[in-house]
Amino acid sequence: MSNFRRHLVPYLWPVGEAGLVAPDRVIVAGRWVSAPIKRMARIARAEGRLIDLTYGQKCVWVMFLDSGHLVLTSTSMPVAVLEDEGYDEYVIQKHGEV
Repeated sequence: MSNFRRHLVPYLWPVGEAGLVAPDRVIVAGRWVSAPIKRMARIARAEGRLIDLTYGQKCVWVMFLDSGHLVLTSTSMPVAVLEDEGYDEYVIQKHGEV
């Protein structure tokens, strides 16, 4: 169980065109331009552990999940960390009421 405060709305990072990833499942993220990360993605694809959320666009980031899966994303990672008390209002303003 994570130590994150429970939010009124789901705490998910928007990635790709229509993908969402739970940030408490992400162990590390790396840029696609790295040869070792590309190699890990090829291995994960062969083993059935690759989740492609690029929707045909150029891959930018690769996220490694705690389940052993790799997620390919076409959008940049969220760079701003929001205060806990402001997150719910931010998501409601951006995506509407749940």
